[in-house]
Amino acid sequence: MSPFLVALLAALGLTGVLLPVLRRADVMDVPNARSSHAAPIPRGGGIGVYAALLVACGVAAAVGGEVGRVPLLVGLGLAVVGLVDDLRGLSGPTRLVLQVLAGIGVAAWAAESVEATAGRWVTLTAIVVLVVGFVNAFNFMDGVNGISALSGTVAGLWFGYVGGRVDEPGLSTLGLALAGALLGFLPWNAPRARVFLGDVGSYGVGLVIASMCAWAWVSGAALPLAVAPLVVYGADTAWVLVKRARGRRPLMEAHREHVYQRLVDGLGWSHLGAATAAALASALVCLAAWLGRDVPVLSVTVAVAVAAAYLSLPRLATRQKAVHA
Repeated sequence: MSPFLVALLAALGLTGVLLPVLRRADVMDVPNARSSHAAPIPRGGGIGVYAALLVACGVAAAVGGEVGRVPLLVGLGLAVVGLVDDLRGLSGPTRLVLQVLAGIGVAAWAAESVEATAGRWVTLTAIVVLVVGFVNAFNFMDGVNGISALSGTVAGLWFGYVGGRVDEPGLSTLGLALAGALLGFLPWNAPRARVFLGDVGSYGVGLVIASMCAWAWVSGAALPLAVAPLVVYGADTAWVLVKRARGRRPLMEAHREHVYQRLVDGLGWSHLGAATAAALASALVCLAAWLGRDVPVLSVTVAVAVAAAYLSLPRLATRQKAVHA
């Protein structure tokens, strides 16, 4: 049985078992200034997602397949950090230090594949920054029903392909297992949310996606291929931070300035509509990377255009709405 299917079935079942446990334990996401929901919803669904990922990779390893043990273990460690944050709350500096340590763990694992050249430490430092930055971007973007499940599924399927391209079957297994786990979680989270991923999910899944990007990169994949599914989340998060910095507003304060939030709040889009827009944009960047796999400048040009179009979506949708008003 494929890791995709094992993970999908495991996530469907485990999330159903987990949901009443979270309710009884009162692990609830209470709405705040950043929230897109009006009533408390159980959080911690990422426990089921990560457990399904571990099950699928365990089954694959049991039949002789290769799996990414280090990304899985480091991701598990960061998922535990997220669970503690869900249950008790952690300070910003504590979270950052633990995320940096996770990034160092991924970089140390990747170091075996990085040639001992003058740029080696630059590459390893970039991996740490990538891990910390994307884990936080994934967490920031996890704000409407279905967005992380859909975008994470795109990322998983993409790295399933890239693993075959760079002859890393373990990368393919991990990618397909992640895609299956998130797709199995989707019915519990969208269109109506019965449970959220929580920090346990966004930290663990964000770490695994960033690790797969680093794995693809150090295994010889062209940079556009390695980063393709991270572009949209990275662009949205970076653009919000730039706008807040220019407006001299606190960078870490809860806000509603991401593209998906503006589509839902200002234009009345459904959660699933905004989530699909983000996932579709990520898929288009991946398609561009595939079409231009031998012409990197083409991949980069199209990726920038897609990211710019996604960031402009609220303004474009507002204009169209005004025309039809």
